[in-house]
Amino acid sequence: MDLTDLNENQISKFLYVLEGTGTIFVGSFLAAYLMGLPTNIVYHSDPILRILLSLFGGLVIILVLTSLLISAFNRKKDS
Repeated sequence: MDLTDLNENQISKFLYVLEGTGTIFVGSFLAAYLMGLPTNIVYHSDPILRILLSLFGGLVIILVLTSLLISAFNRKKDS
């Protein structure tokens, strides 16, 4: 499948996956920093949160780069 052959429905589904992954990443990031309140403890070194941050952070980066590629290819196709 070519990146320029995506229809609106497929692009919408891809963007929902990107938004959902970003939401999980931001939620786990906020949990790591806000769980220790009112003390100054930060839980980003907790193994469960570290795995979540690494996994979903990597997925967000990959999906953002993929969306930039899709955008670039579709812009070339429209020109």
